[in-house]
Amino acid sequence: MQSQTIITLLIVGIIISKTLIGVLIYFLIRKNRLLKVEQLKLTTANSILSEQAIRIHHYNEELKIAESFKTKVLSIASHDLRAPFASVEILLGIEDISLVDKEDLKLIFLNLKGQVARSRTMLEEVLLWTESQLRDKLENTENCNICDQINAVLGIYTLEIQRFNIQIINSVSQDFWVDTHKGIFAFVLRNVISNAIKYGRVGGNITLQLIDEQSDRWELIVSNDGEELSSEVLHNLNFVNSWDRRRSENKNGAGLGISLCKDLIKRIDGTMQYENQHGIGVTVRISFPRKVYQAVS
Repeated sequence: MQSQTIITLLIVGIIISKTLIGVLIYFLIRKNRLLKVEQLKLTTANSILSEQAIRIHHYNEELKIAESFKTKVLSIASHDLRAPFASVEILLGIEDISLVDKEDLKLIFLNLKGQVARSRTMLEEVLLWTESQLRDKLENTENCNICDQINAVLGIYTLEIQRFNIQIINSVSQDFWVDTHKGIFAFVLRNVISNAIKYGRVGGNITLQLIDEQSDRWELIVSNDGEELSSEVLHNLNFVNSWDRRRSENKNGAGLGISLCKDLIKRIDGTMQYENQHGIGVTVRISFPRKVYQAVS
């Protein structure tokens, strides 16, 4: 009887032990699963944090570039806007203006007129650019005649064109009307024409041609007779910036730089591309989204 009791107790002990072991194994497996889930969550969280860190770093780099860009814009603008004030100061410093030769005085006022016009244009450009930075979209487009816009811009540089004896060849049709942001178009064209004059050849040509072969875009091509660009300068103009060339050659003018133009034209889904015309000069291709109207009669 005693042996049977011992056997029974052993069996019960074994059953209890197996039950406890089973329970322990169950909790261990469950805990292991929970640990794996938590590990997966931690891995996912780390991945998200890593992506956010990369994104934040990217945003910081963009902010640095934007801040540097704005500083350069204001630096060049403040430099060029001083020109007419300096001329006025010189003029006011003349004790007896009647002693100045009439032709010299006429030339002084012509130069002052040009400087004031360029400074006013630059101020408008800065305000336009500032407006573009404060808006997500630039929707105030209008129906305009491209040839009229080109002639208006060329009129700003009449003195420079005459001074350098430049021939303007404008083959853009008078009947070409499009819906575009007139301010940005004029802004970009002013800077392109200004550079075409500054870096062109005395007695050379500036050619304007319109390409309207695509259903969704149109293109204005501006070419000048001048020296071809080095591969480094060409790369900077198309992919980096245009400040280096301006600074190194000590050129002054109404434009705020190709970078500013590209920043604005990008806002209306346009593009700019500089190219060498071997043996001729430099060409700028300005592409705009296309919405054509019939000529207004």
